[in-house]
Amino acid sequence: MIIAKLYYSQPWLRELDTRITSQREVEGKYLVVLAETIFYPTGGGQPHDLGTINGIPILDVFEEDGTVFHVLPEPLEGSSAHGVLDWPRRLDHMQQHSGQHLLSAIFQDEYGYRTESFHLGAEYCSIDITTPDLTRQEQLAAEARANELILEDLPVFTYTLQPEEFGQVPLRKIPDLPGPLRIVEIQGFDYSPCSGTHVGKTGQIGLLKILKAERYKGMTRVYFLCGGRALEDYRRKHEICSELVALLAVPEGEVVERVSADLERRKELEKLVEELQGELLELRARELVSRSEGPFFLELPEASIPEAQRLARAVLNLTQALVVINLGERLVLAHNLPAGPNLGQLIKDQAQPLGGRGGGSPTAAQVYFPDPGRLQEFLGVLRQEIAGKS
Repeated sequence: MIIAKLYYSQPWLRELDTRITSQREVEGKYLVVLAETIFYPTGGGQPHDLGTINGIPILDVFEEDGTVFHVLPEPLEGSSAHGVLDWPRRLDHMQQHSGQHLLSAIFQDEYGYRTESFHLGAEYCSIDITTPDLTRQEQLAAEARANELILEDLPVFTYTLQPEEFGQVPLRKIPDLPGPLRIVEIQGFDYSPCSGTHVGKTGQIGLLKILKAERYKGMTRVYFLCGGRALEDYRRKHEICSELVALLAVPEGEVVERVSADLERRKELEKLVEELQGELLELRARELVSRSEGPFFLELPEASIPEAQRLARAVLNLTQALVVINLGERLVLAHNLPAGPNLGQLIKDQAQPLGGRGGGSPTAAQVYFPDPGRLQEFLGVLRQEIAGKS
């Protein structure tokens, strides 16, 4: 079935009146075919368009054997269709896709790095280029060059080449596909086979911003934004920067220095707090040992696991005993008794049947109880175990 694909010939067309040529139900959804369409189907790394047909929202658009199917949640009435394109989504996709062509061409022409894959997602875009190491200088230079070409407002053409014509233009990459190729040309700069939708001039890309680059499967994945996405990213980051300036009461140029200094000071304070906590635990251990010979059953619901472990070690450094610290839902157990219980085995035999989850070595263990009542039941078993050995 021959369908006029107006998203190629008239990519800026936002509404369309046409005929419904067929529709059928598949698993509760309706696959509609139109005589002509402005809705781009998923393909070439670009997501499908959205919009409405006769006021019904489009769920998906896909192409199969040359036929474009529009997936709707309910059937259409009559034989005519009025399509309205989700234009902000289409423009966004055109900006990102054309920006990708520009960036890929720069990396290949300037540095010899080919683009092996392209991702156009809802949040970001990325390309994987054939180098394991992309320097910061190369990133900045590629970004600057891309924006120079955007400012030049170069025309973007699309046309079809037959196989015998492939050698007439310097194609960046020839896919292993039979038959003619649709070419997207950025005038005099890039010639790429592509089935996506694109802007009419590079100036319509708006701007291009590289966010970051990271190693990926022996290559480098470059994350970038174009047009409205890049502007929104700038707006959001400017807002964050303005809030930091107000919070820190420093000029914008001093924010990084101030935050770095505050973080360093925080590390120093955290180290001091840790040292003071250690001293406090040592004092508490001495107090406990001076008042009793053990075993020590302690209730510390506000303590962390590391704090409980440190307190147990501090006690055991002063005397031979069993230490059981109740953190509320979790028990921390430790001892240094020559003939003390095998704590890990005790948890396996007595705590796990009660719903406890944990384990450990003969002299140190932990156990968590979702049911506080079962924790108390296990404590009773533990006390009996200790009493039987004393």
